[in-house]
Amino acid sequence: MNKLLAFGKKISSGVEWFSNHMGWMAGALAGVMIVAIMREVVGRYFFNKPSDWSDELSCYLLVGSAYLALPYTELAKGHIRVDFIYSHFRGKIKKVADIFIPCVGLCWSAIVMWQGGKLAWHSLVKGARSSEAMMWPLFPSQVTVPIGAFLLCLVLIQKILENFRPGDKQ
Repeated sequence: MNKLLAFGKKISSGVEWFSNHMGWMAGALAGVMIVAIMREVVGRYFFNKPSDWSDELSCYLLVGSAYLALPYTELAKGHIRVDFIYSHFRGKIKKVADIFIPCVGLCWSAIVMWQGGKLAWHSLVKGARSSEAMMWPLFPSQVTVPIGAFLLCLVLIQKILENFRPGDKQ
């Protein structure tokens, strides 16, 4: 049993480590997006030379940044929660809510992972490209959806399991 607990702790710390690094990667993607938008603004308004690529690139980076940040945000307890209702929960009701809410998130995240994975795979196999001027390949931004959703699933499973441990972590 102790080996199983030790293995679980290693898996849990690995998920946290990877989720934290995905959060940093999401921040880096947001930084690249900011630079692309700044380049567009300067080029358009100061030099009358708008780019063909910055808006399109920014959209794809936004998708990647949002989905890769999901597990980090969940670990940091940054997702929206209805605190004015949750704060009234006590005892067993709060324990049930602490299990039920991640279960709902897990169901949503699993569906997003499955459908996002199907879409990304289809784009990879077909070599799908954007219909806009730059004809960017769609797979790189689409694959961030199932990756982020998968990591969010792992974080939510970890949260659910933590609520079954003896002792109150509140």
